[in-house]
Amino acid sequence: MIYTFSTWLFFFYFYCFLGWIWETCYVSVRKGTWVNRGFIHGPFLPIYGSGAIVVLIFTLHFRANAGLVFLTGMASATLLEYFTGVVMEKMFHVRYWDYSNQPFNLNGHICALSSFAWGIFSVLLTLYMHNPIERFALSINQNVLEVIVFFLTVYLSIDMAESMREAFNLKELLVGLESSSEEFRHLQKGIEVAYAFYGSELKEKSEAGLKKINSALGAGKEKSETMKAGIMERVERARTKRTYQNIRSLLGRNPQAVSKMHEKAFSEFLELMKERSAGKK
Repeated sequence: MIYTFSTWLFFFYFYCFLGWIWETCYVSVRKGTWVNRGFIHGPFLPIYGSGAIVVLIFTLHFRANAGLVFLTGMASATLLEYFTGVVMEKMFHVRYWDYSNQPFNLNGHICALSSFAWGIFSVLLTLYMHNPIERFALSINQNVLEVIVFFLTVYLSIDMAESMREAFNLKELLVGLESSSEEFRHLQKGIEVAYAFYGSELKEKSEAGLKKINSALGAGKEKSETMKAGIMERVERARTKRTYQNIRSLLGRNPQAVSKMHEKAFSEFLELMKERSAGKK
């Protein structure tokens, strides 16, 4: 069967929506609360739509062979998932899914269980699910189908652009927070060295040494407080500009998100968010 470009796009959007239903229900049940799962705001998960299209491209020619469909679909979808995970982490410095705790994982982007699930999905999709969806898509008037696809493309493009802006805002905050924390750690180390140096000097020049210690610690404390206030001001500024709410929404849709590149900054950022949220109650 030869599909038009609009038909392929329709399949993509349909499986994005179907993937969102599955993922949202699965995560919501595990978390015990409603989770609007996904990188973008709307009810679409592009990784599932992309995976479905890749699987269909490679398996439709031998859709009756379940074993071959399983292996081909598993391999193609796994490669797609790995590539997407690597690119997104490089762009945003955050992993929006992470299999690091799963056995037989590769850099946390893919794992054996996920690959097996892609294989099962490929068999269900190619042998069972796609046939009625194919008949439905082909029954729609071509002009009507193109209009539907056009509006969905506009909607998802806007949603994707907004979601990417939120992800870049999160990246910027993490980089800034890590930079401030690194300065603070260097400052603390300098104070420790100063204390050790002047502490030994106290034996001979107790009064002068004590003044130097107090001076160093006082300056260090003042600077550290200034830096901490700067971090909190950045967070507060984010709240007033709606950046905070957008980032919190992004992380809420991706509760398993982690940052290997800014691990400490990411944890500190989450703690700051909790503190500010608790303070507003």
